[in-house]
Amino acid sequence: MSPDAVAARILGLLDLADEDPTHEELEPYLADPAPEVRRNALGVLSDHTEDWTAASPVFAAALTDEDPAVRAAATRLVRELSEVLVPGEEFDAALRRATTHADATVRLEAIDALWRHRLTTVDELTGLSGDPDAAVRCEVVLGFVSLDALDALARAADDPDPSVRLAVARGLGAVGDPRGTATLTCLAADPEFLVRAAALTAMARTGCGDEAVHVAVAALTDDAWEVRQGAANALSSAAPDERGAAALVTALGDENLDVRKAAVKTLGAWLPSRPAVRSSLESALSDVDADVRAYARMSLTD
Repeated sequence: MSPDAVAARILGLLDLADEDPTHEELEPYLADPAPEVRRNALGVLSDHTEDWTAASPVFAAALTDEDPAVRAAATRLVRELSEVLVPGEEFDAALRRATTHADATVRLEAIDALWRHRLTTVDELTGLSGDPDAAVRCEVVLGFVSLDALDALARAADDPDPSVRLAVARGLGAVGDPRGTATLTCLAADPEFLVRAAALTAMARTGCGDEAVHVAVAALTDDAWEVRQGAANALSSAAPDERGAAALVTALGDENLDVRKAAVKTLGAWLPSRPAVRSSLESALSDVDADVRAYARMSLTD
């Protein structure tokens, strides 16, 4: 099709858009041989359709369009329209076809749509967890999180890519199940400091048992301040004890204000059962950072 012919088709489509077209009126444009026309037709459909049951499979099918620009438009629309798209047999099947597409962005979006619409299972996601693209595997992890799939998340914690392990650590924190603490304890020793920090931070949600307390106390001396901050947060869910209190008191002198802030907040929570930390909290009233002073003051006046 010549450029002039394509331009004429797009102009016709835009004229039709002014008349609030039906799905049936847009179908010839959605199947047009020119990708520019198909891409524009998707946009018009998203703006004007009132029949989301009929329109939803169109967007899902466009994820595997032969043209990358059309696929890009479809991936954006499938995400933006997630609250109004209507699952159904054709929609579901189109998403599953997209999970095997050569384009990693398409695979990622298809997996995202599957779990957001509650159309997938742990077994299906496990089958997709070997994807060669780390970003896609991160999306699989989010699917596991949506299903509270602790065993699958534990397996994903061994992923060779740190971005996936980071997603696992954050995901376990989002699930907040104490049974996830064992995996987080392993991740707290990860070679990547952001993974260690996320794992420790997540323990504030899952709980911090004896073994985890040992790990968190040791992490308060980590070279990375993010890890030290995560360790202080982790101890907020631990049973107050002498070793933890001593480590947190030392952390009140940390060079990083975020670490000191986390330490003073945890010590404040421990104060009712560990009155001996009062003097340390009182000393934090003279910290150079206003937030640290404020949290110390609130703890002492509660």
